[in-house]
Amino acid sequence: NGEPLPQRPFNLLRSMFSRASNQLIKRAGSSLWQSQLPCAARSFASKVTFVKKIYADGSTCQKCDFVWKQIEKDGLTEKIDRTVVADERDMSCEGIVLARKHNVTRAPFFVVTDDAKPDVEKVYDVYFKLKKDVFAQESGEAEKNE
Repeated sequence: NGEPLPQRPFNLLRSMFSRASNQLIKRAGSSLWQSQLPCAARSFASKVTFVKKIYADGSTCQKCDFVWKQIEKDGLTEKIDRTVVADERDMSCEGIVLARKHNVTRAPFFVVTDDAKPDVEKVYDVYFKLKKDVFAQESGEAEKNE
């Protein structure tokens, strides 16, 4: 009751932690570490689906095209696992089904699946938020207004 904790167990834990950290640092150049780097670039996502819209007249969504160009500019195309079309001419297409499932009314949007919970999907309808939360990259003020 109110007595200070002994320092010895704490020092032992700190020592063990330091050794483990040093071993990880030593392995940083190994192929094992490098094979894990692509996963480290995402904060939690295992799969990212880009959903873009095609209007009833067959034209593409300009905002969708703009966002895709921004993804290319940011060098993040390899982080998009799938592109799905929400085609207003086909109300049973996968993109329309996803939009209904997640109650999304804007395009484009992204569906992100978590590694730890593969049956849970998170939806982003703002690219800069996806970029920050999933790809761990900050957006400039100009991009946030898009």
